[in-house]
Amino acid sequence: NEDQFVSELFNYDVVPHPYKTLTVEKYFSKLSYHLKAHSFIIRRDFLLENELIFDTRNDLYADIPFLVRLYNMVDAIQQTSTKLYYKSIHNDPINEPSASQIEREDRQLKRVQAFNEAVQISDNDIITKKVKNAAKNYYLYKVVTNDSFKVSFEDILPIYQELYQLLQIESEPISIKKRHKPEINSIQSGNFKTAYRLSRSRVIVYNALRFMSPKKKRYRQKSIQKNIFSKLPIKNQTILYESFLGRNYSDSPKALFNYLLQEEPDEWKHVWILNDKELVEKSPEFQRSNVKIITRFSWQYFYYVTIAKYFILNMRQPNYLEKKQDQVILSTWHGTPLKHLVFDMDNVTSANKNYKKIFYEQSRKWDYLIADNKYSEDIFINAFMFPRENILTYGYPRNDILINHTAADEQEIKQRLGIPLDKKVILYAPTWRDDEFHSVGKYKFTLRLDLERLREELGNEYVIILRMHYFISDVLDLSNYGGFAFDFSKYNDINDLFIVSDLLITDYSSVFFDFANLKRPILFYTYDLSKYKDELRGFYIDVYNDLPGPLLYTSDEVIDRIKNIKAVMYEYEEKYKSFYEEFCALDDGKASERVIETVLEK
Repeated sequence: NEDQFVSELFNYDVVPHPYKTLTVEKYFSKLSYHLKAHSFIIRRDFLLENELIFDTRNDLYADIPFLVRLYNMVDAIQQTSTKLYYKSIHNDPINEPSASQIEREDRQLKRVQAFNEAVQISDNDIITKKVKNAAKNYYLYKVVTNDSFKVSFEDILPIYQELYQLLQIESEPISIKKRHKPEINSIQSGNFKTAYRLSRSRVIVYNALRFMSPKKKRYRQKSIQKNIFSKLPIKNQTILYESFLGRNYSDSPKALFNYLLQEEPDEWKHVWILNDKELVEKSPEFQRSNVKIITRFSWQYFYYVTIAKYFILNMRQPNYLEKKQDQVILSTWHGTPLKHLVFDMDNVTSANKNYKKIFYEQSRKWDYLIADNKYSEDIFINAFMFPRENILTYGYPRNDILINHTAADEQEIKQRLGIPLDKKVILYAPTWRDDEFHSVGKYKFTLRLDLERLREELGNEYVIILRMHYFISDVLDLSNYGGFAFDFSKYNDINDLFIVSDLLITDYSSVFFDFANLKRPILFYTYDLSKYKDELRGFYIDVYNDLPGPLLYTSDEVIDRIKNIKAVMYEYEEKYKSFYEEFCALDDGKASERVIETVLEK
């Protein structure tokens, strides 16, 4: 009994399954390139009696002929949206790929073979016509646009032979657009070389039209970068910098840039990727003749990412960029990891389900990766699958300023940011949640810290500055908290905010690893800890025992701990010391010097 089985297996009250009936006409009218044999309700004894099994000789697309055999015997099949079992989650296409994720040269041939077999066994005119039409579309829009199609005619010949057999089967005429008829007619008559030549010509014309289209600027840029800029010689004295995808002039790229300006002021040409030039228009270092600003994804961007000898960045470069053999990419990364990263993540809940594959391909182009401590080095080896010998465990260049700054620097930053000089400063810097997003790269955030209560209880002594993660696209409305709460989410350099802050409130952001260099108190506002720990990411360290501050779950708890901050520091004094020794010991103010001496060729 299915209902009893489901009830016992999942331990919930049985509700009627929502069924829909899929007739031949209904199912095959929506046929695209693939038929999928899931969610159908079929009696097991029916399958056994009729010897209906998947022919796994076609190990990629056995679904297609199976479903045609099934529909040869029935007029309709019931389909349910109730989840009766769960397939294993295949979210690691590098180490544990599913069949659909494996890169195989015969993938297109296997699909066309499945179409051909399906047509050969079909005894239903509707199915025959629809499958033939799907095979035709698959050739016109998938086979001929794949890079492998351009390699040689001989490689495509087996696909033509399968299509030829398929098209010989009689059926009602399939729909063919006028511009495609010469190609399909050539295949149907066995003139495969003619079909190959016509398809190649069509794709060339199509790509030329794309290239000339005003709406396809990025396509033109990629093409020119690959086919023209990549042929230009490397400029050995040119360094390209990017911080947080061109949003900021900050982080370790900034620290390395400033170190070189101070130590070797005239030896290098420096090019910064910055989307907003106003961020640095008053900075003296950008008034120099050997410093240039370009916009991300401008024509200059595609030129310099190809000809610069060194590319220093703290995120990831676009995967499609061509990298020259003698070019050096230095990834400074952007934090000591608390949350599980990439290949250490059990499941990918973010907007981009190809995250692991893309990350792997991008990081293969890095020549060096900076780690702030031995803990990070060990994680990067596993989480990024990155070779230990290419990891520079030198401390973070961006943290040099946290060691080397002065009291005068702190006063200057406060005045420049308009922060009251007579108030202590709280910095609230939470991270984003993987499963809360508007779209890829744009994440939601709901402010759960009660600013009104904080102002009532702490406003005489403190102000609070908020720094949302750069992935968060929601804009904070702090208009009701004038003089108490300040939004610096878009501010250029978080180090300035660290320097002026008397204490930090965060959650699962790695900012506390850097802030700990200042030896100032840290509070962890982790209102959704169980969900984040168990469902979304998971942590590398024991958050219950190893953090240098308390875990807090309500705004009232946060307020209480701030009021008693000296007691908090006393309670966590030993944990803070142990934490500092493990994670901050290499940050001695000289990390930039160590990195430059290793990476740059004189």
